[in-house]
Amino acid sequence: MSDFTLQKSLLVVSIFAVLGIAGCSSAQPPTATVSQAQLAIREADQSKASQYAPLELRKAQEKFAQAEIAMRNEEYLRARRLAEEALVDARLAESKANSEMTRRNAAELQKTIESLRAETQRGSSR
Repeated sequence: MSDFTLQKSLLVVSIFAVLGIAGCSSAQPPTATVSQAQLAIREADQSKASQYAPLELRKAQEKFAQAEIAMRNEEYLRARRLAEEALVDARLAESKANSEMTRRNAAELQKTIESLRAETQRGSSR
């Protein structure tokens, strides 16, 4: 093997080594993102999302389960993407649940106000 061919081979090997190291360092386990998604799902569940936004909550749970599998398989970029999607879905479920609970509370409050008005009118007509 000539010196030029040897140098060329070493250069190619060096490039692949650098790319391999850079690839490994850029795809770190997204533990923080996965933890945030897990917490968001728990909070959504506690906000009655299972009652008022079951589809969104189920989607978040399914994506989170897929993210966990990707983490175990060391597919960190996929795990990050799925965890981020699960986080968004969980927040959407929680927002929908909170919105529905607020709407129901407002409707109940409106009924109470109407009832009080009716009582007041009956009292003043006596």
